Amino acid sequence: MSKIPQNVNDLCKKTKDDLNFNVKVKGIDFNKDNITLDDIIDSYATTGFQTLNLHKAIQEINRMKNAKIFFGCTSNLVSSGLREVIRYLVEHKFIHVCVITGGGIEEDLIKTLASTYCADFTLKGDELRENGFNRIGNLVIPSENYELYQIWFINLLDKLTENYTEESPLILTPSKFIKILGENINDESSILYWAYKNNIPIYSPAITDGSIGDLFSFYHKRKCIKLDIVEDIRNINFESLGDQENGAIILGSGLIKHHILNANLFNDGLDYCVLINTSAEFDGSDSGANLEESV
Repeated sequence: MSKIPQNVNDLCKKTKDDLNFNVKVKGIDFNKDNITLDDIIDSYATTGFQTLNLHKAIQEINRMKNAKIFFGCTSNLVSSGLREVIRYLVEHKFIHVCVITGGGIEEDLIKTLASTYCADFTLKGDELRENGFNRIGNLVIPSENYELYQIWFINLLDKLTENYTEESPLILTPSKFIKILGENINDESSILYWAYKNNIPIYSPAITDGSIGDLFSFYHKRKCIKLDIVEDIRNINFESLGDQENGAIILGSGLIKHHILNANLFNDGLDYCVLINTSAEFDGSDSGANLEESV
């Protein structure tokens, strides 16, 4: 008997019994009265494309509200206006352990001293440099901001190393050093300040990958202060242990993603997790790995 379909009905029969989809694609109807934010968010479940994933992420975050939450972000988020959102989360203790890249640490401090400005992605770097500006995507930072930050940072290092020598240096973990930064910046707009205030640890295993590393390199008493990353890796690994449920919100990938997921391996993985990044799994990188591969 021929398997060649004779009509449209024959084609439909090949598929209609194999799969069954019940959720219809439908967006929100703004003609309805008194639409709330909850209505808009609920509509994401049927709007399609990435709204489906966004809706799942929102539901997952709602489920993890009573868990111990590990939060990770890359420096570009602190450079942007999302800094204020992250600061709010830390200020009100919605998150309990942070992992932030070195650039995020310095950007938070710089913003307490001077402003970052909106610009354009197409601005030429050499022209900006000649006029005293530095570009981060479509944001610009005046060079004088870094000068203010350098003065503040070096003054703090002088204060910290006052009673230490090369033979007997001050030894700090990056997280303890970040806590000191937050205490001394003493500015309520700062993520680091509220982390210090609320005793929320911020881990930054690559804290020297940026201007902080540059300032340490040229600091005249650099041998009087040491950063101990070994103690910090033990500390974050043990953060995951206990009877509590653990959740993670990781905005970005690379170091912050691996650091949080690796730490939670010590407690057989996470109970809840939301990953938001633009990496793809097809190059074999940890940045693009899905949760099953990462954990």
